[in-house]
Amino acid sequence: MTPSAQTPMVFGPLKTRNTPKQARAVQRIHIILTATADLLSDHPVQTITTTQIATHAGIPVSSIYRYFSDVEHVLRELYLQSAQELRDKVLETLENTETRPGWRDRLHHIILTQRDYVRNNPYYRLLLMYFVSARPAVAARDREREYTTELMEMRWKRGQDGFHGGDPKVVAQTVLQIAVAMEDMIAAQSNPENADIYAQEFLTLLDSYLANYLED
Repeated sequence: MTPSAQTPMVFGPLKTRNTPKQARAVQRIHIILTATADLLSDHPVQTITTTQIATHAGIPVSSIYRYFSDVEHVLRELYLQSAQELRDKVLETLENTETRPGWRDRLHHIILTQRDYVRNNPYYRLLLMYFVSARPAVAARDREREYTTELMEMRWKRGQDGFHGGDPKVVAQTVLQIAVAMEDMIAAQSNPENADIYAQEFLTLLDSYLANYLED
């Protein structure tokens, strides 16, 4: 397989049809997903086939079907892995109150992290748009989405970030929905300058909303 032009992926637990037990099997799945990401830089999502993936990865197509039921399964796994990688970055910022003690500083960093991830990983933008209509179903097994809101809710229940005057759970869930909408809007922009504009608008929106409940 030719070297990937994408930002190197960080893989988490895999959701394949057969759970790989050996390091070699895990590596094979990583190769399949990386090859798929590479192909998406030049091909529309709807045209990707398992044969293309196998050829680009330099493996037999049977290796793909050992772990994935079809090409849709491969695409979904790549999407979930990428979404998990992005959320790990967001969670790291939320929990890093020593380096970034102010909520506005953390918020700004999170928005820029989302924008830059979509920009630096073009395949994620395509997959996000492809799966956006099915996102509730795809995300149903995604515990990290719930963990993100629970982390904010727990902080605010303890009065951290100067929280006051609202229901921590409702505010946390609202913030998540705004963040998801922002990610979708940025992903829909093929022009990086437009993505920057929308990122700034969402930052202003979230800042204004949270200023009703948080204090510096």
